[in-house]
Amino acid sequence: MQWLKYSFLSLTLVLGTNAFANNKFSSKECLDAKYQTKIQHKGKFFGLLENKLSIEKDKCLITVTFKGILETTWKVDVCREPIHMKVTSKGSQEVYKRDKKCEDKTKSDYCYFRKELMENMQDHGLIFAQGQREDISQSHGQTYCSYLLLQRYLDDGVVFSSFESPKNIYKEQTTCDVPGTVKTATTVTIKPQVPTSSANTALQEKTSSTGANSRGMRPLTEEDSKELNSEEKPKF
Repeated sequence: MQWLKYSFLSLTLVLGTNAFANNKFSSKECLDAKYQTKIQHKGKFFGLLENKLSIEKDKCLITVTFKGILETTWKVDVCREPIHMKVTSKGSQEVYKRDKKCEDKTKSDYCYFRKELMENMQDHGLIFAQGQREDISQSHGQTYCSYLLLQRYLDDGVVFSSFESPKNIYKEQTTCDVPGTVKTATTVTIKPQVPTSSANTALQEKTSSTGANSRGMRPLTEEDSKELNSEEKPKF
């Protein structure tokens, strides 16, 4: 009886832990959340310089500050149109508005600072944050929640609202594009024309009809050979 009780408690603990691990925060929980988190790790110059990333979220407003050598701050309101971000760098603040989707060859101030923000969130936030990604009460979960909202707002142009049911923050996974088939250059070889078998047959028939050999001479007949071999006796 004691053994059965212990086994039941162990099974309940394991199932409860797995259920908690598989239960990620919802889009509404992420949008309505309020938190502050800081992530630090050693950076350049043999670790003497620290990289510091801080995230402050108050529902729709997300403020991200990164300091390596210099300090840059992004303020993004994911519930406000037009889609834009306020960037403070080198002591001055600028507003950058989204006019088109950022792609590899797109060059604009908005795309530049958007790329810098998302890379800092990845390299100095998601990689070094402590805790579970699915737990919004931990640093990793808070960083992940902010990253998803910024990605949907800045990249996809999705505007959220605190008064409506929130849009899905989890983008569907898509498979990688299959590389296109590389067409190899084909080399065309021109061969000299060779007479066909019918042409050879016609040529042989023509030669045999005229009686000429390969040197253009007619072969000797039996009568011709007799004439050449016969000697006419001199008459006295």
